[in-house]
Amino acid sequence: MSTTTDVLIVGGSVAAIRAAETVTRHAPDLGVTIVSDEAHPPYERPPLSKIGLGDDLDLAALTYPSVADLRARGVEFALNTRATALDVAGRRVVTSNGEVEYGAVVITTGCDPIFPEMFRGLPDVFALRRFQDAQALRAAVSDHTKSVAVIGAGFIGGEFAATLVKDGRDVTIVDLAEKPLGRFGDQVAAAYAALHRESGVTLRLGDAVVGVEDSSDGRVLRLAGGDTVPADVILVGIGVRPSTEWLENSGITLNNGVECDAHLRAADRVYAAGDLVRWPNGRFGTSMRVEHWTNAAEQGRVAGTNAANTVSGLPPVECVTVPYFWSDQHGVRIQFSGFLTGAEEIVESKEPGGSLFVYKLGDTVTGVLAFERRAEFVRIRAMLRRETRWDTVQGMLPVGSSLV
Repeated sequence: MSTTTDVLIVGGSVAAIRAAETVTRHAPDLGVTIVSDEAHPPYERPPLSKIGLGDDLDLAALTYPSVADLRARGVEFALNTRATALDVAGRRVVTSNGEVEYGAVVITTGCDPIFPEMFRGLPDVFALRRFQDAQALRAAVSDHTKSVAVIGAGFIGGEFAATLVKDGRDVTIVDLAEKPLGRFGDQVAAAYAALHRESGVTLRLGDAVVGVEDSSDGRVLRLAGGDTVPADVILVGIGVRPSTEWLENSGITLNNGVECDAHLRAADRVYAAGDLVRWPNGRFGTSMRVEHWTNAAEQGRVAGTNAANTVSGLPPVECVTVPYFWSDQHGVRIQFSGFLTGAEEIVESKEPGGSLFVYKLGDTVTGVLAFERRAEFVRIRAMLRRETRWDTVQGMLPVGSSLV
C-alpha cells in the first residue's frame, strides 16, 4: 500500500517531534507523517535512566505534550512501522507497512546501543534505549537479592547507578577506561569518579569484561585482570552506533552517521536531525556529530524548517549550535557546553558549591563543564554562542582558579 505526504519524518525521537512542530507552525497547510518503529508516540527518553526506583515510570507523563496538538492539526503517526529503504530519486521511503511518497523527508532514526555478542540471549541483560527497556530493567532490579553491574561509566550507566544507590542498593560500574569522562580532562575524570565512590558506587576502572559465568553465589562478570564482579542483573552502556543500515543502498553519504551540509541536507529533499547527523557546524568551523538531547531538539527544528521550505520553494536556513548536555547523578547537576578538540588548556575553579572547568585554546574559550555552579555555568554557556575571549571569562572566576 502506498501513501503520500508533503513532509515525511522517519523516527520517533525528540528530533522527530520538534521537526513536526516546526512544520505545522510555519507551514500549516503541509501534510506531515511521522513513521516510527515504536508502538508509542514520541516520548522523553532522558528520564528513563533518571527516574527513581520508588517513583512510577508513567508513559503518559513522558509522552510529549505536543503529540495531541499535532494529531489535532492533522499529523499522521504511523507507529509500529519500520523504515527499510530510502529511494532518493523516487522520493519514497519503503516501510514494513508499505511505501510512503514524500515532498521532503527528515531522517531522525538516531542511534542503537552497542550490545556485545557475549551477552546475547542471556537473561536480565539490558541496554537502556526505549520505554520497554526501562520497564524490564526496573522489574529485574526490584528483587533486592540480585546483584547489579553496570558496564560503562558514561552518563546512562552513571545515572542508573545513582538511582540504585539512592534506593539503598549495591552496584558496581565496570569500564575499560581508567579515567571515566577522560575526554574532558584528568581533573574532570577524577571528580566524576570521586562523586560515584563517595556516594557508594563501586568502580572497577581500567579492566575489561571478558566473560559471564555462574557461581555458587550467583552470576558474575569475569574481568581481564582475573577478578569477578557480582552481576545477576547487567546494564550495558558502552556506547551507540548510528541507525543507518536501512540507508546503505540509498546513495546518501554515510560516515559514522549521515553526512549533511550546513543546512542538514543529506541529498535532494532529504534532511536529517539528531544523534546520527554529521554536519559542518559554522559556530566552531568544523564537522561534528553530537549525541545529546538538546542538539537533537535544535536540529529537529532546523531540519523541519528546511524540509517545509523545500516543499514551499523557500530558501534553507543554516544549523549553527553550541553542543550542550546535562546529567543528574547523586544529587549533582553535571553540565557541559562547547566543543573540544583535546588540545585545550583547562582552568579549574573549585569551591564548596561545586567545581567549574573552563577550556581554552590560546585566548579563546571553547567550552565549560560544571559540577553544580549553575549560575556561573549559565552565564558562560550564553557567552559561548559567539567567539568568547578568555579575559571576559577570567574575571568571573574566583581568585585562586588554577590551570590544570
